[in-house]
Amino acid sequence: PAAGSHADAETVTVRVRPPRPLSRARPARPLAPMGVSVAGLGAWWLVAHNSGAGWVQALGDVVFGMLVVGIVGPALVLARARIRVVAAPTDGTAGMPVEVGVEATTRLRVRPAYPPGPDSLVGPVGRHRPPDGSVTLLPARRGVFDTITLDIATAAPFALQWWTRRVVVPLPSTLYVAPRRGQPIALPRHGQERADESVRRVSADTGEPRGARPYRAGDHRRHVHWRATAHAGELMVREQEQPSGEPVRVEVVLPADLDAAERLAERAVGTVMLLLDRGASVVLATIEPDGPVHAAVADRRAVGRRLARAVGLPGAMAQEANGDRSAHDDDRHPPMKAIAIRP
Repeated sequence: PAAGSHADAETVTVRVRPPRPLSRARPARPLAPMGVSVAGLGAWWLVAHNSGAGWVQALGDVVFGMLVVGIVGPALVLARARIRVVAAPTDGTAGMPVEVGVEATTRLRVRPAYPPGPDSLVGPVGRHRPPDGSVTLLPARRGVFDTITLDIATAAPFALQWWTRRVVVPLPSTLYVAPRRGQPIALPRHGQERADESVRRVSADTGEPRGARPYRAGDHRRHVHWRATAHAGELMVREQEQPSGEPVRVEVVLPADLDAAERLAERAVGTVMLLLDRGASVVLATIEPDGPVHAAVADRRAVGRRLARAVGLPGAMAQEANGDRSAHDDDRHPPMKAIAIRP
């Protein structure tokens, strides 16, 4: 795993290093086509040598030239091929397909290497360029991607031999792959609840209403002011005079092991989303490559992006990280209680 930094201790990212790009094209399984070509040319040479006919020898030269072009030509085509990503989403979920739009200067077979994915054919066909092709990514783990690694291949012009090359292609925008929503941890019940009662939804609207304002990304759906929305013709939300209740601080410390970190991140998503669905305000505390981060989250996208950037701590450092604070602390919302999710 790649290394980052965290205060006085070393942090370890939970993302796998992308495969190293190969600048030169290489043949894919060359033994079969090259062996067949050598055997065919050998048989042709024997026939031409025994018959003595000039036209047989001339035809053999033509066949030899076509075989050379068919076997070596794709390397030249691939060396001049260019591919770029023209459209990509900003958010995805581990284990779910992510479609990115690509353009290529020639017809190529594309296989995503990091994140992985199935083969796709992209690029123009003949003289007519079809609509922009797409490549499907199937990220197995959470992470943040500014580039994707692709294995591009071609067998043009005669489809006798495939040549392949690995390239790193930048994305037009950063792709945040969030962990799946897993089973939440057991949350404490409120004092007014009995053991046989279902979990009570707690409203976060404790402040005095100050008015209505246009909706902004991250506003909770419970704050939508429908009467003001109908009057203004756009989505409006209630604006509170006081903060919407004391937030719950959820502290997430991931281990260095990739599989364990993924499972813990999934439980963290489930726990935070359960709190948000109850109507509580949540301050999520994670450790990123630049250090600890404590900030409020309001929806699934914000939770997924924070956990996509989170890194793991090696060894016993993960046991002591929950007490750390940083300059990113949100002191305007002192937490009512803390919920620790750690190894």
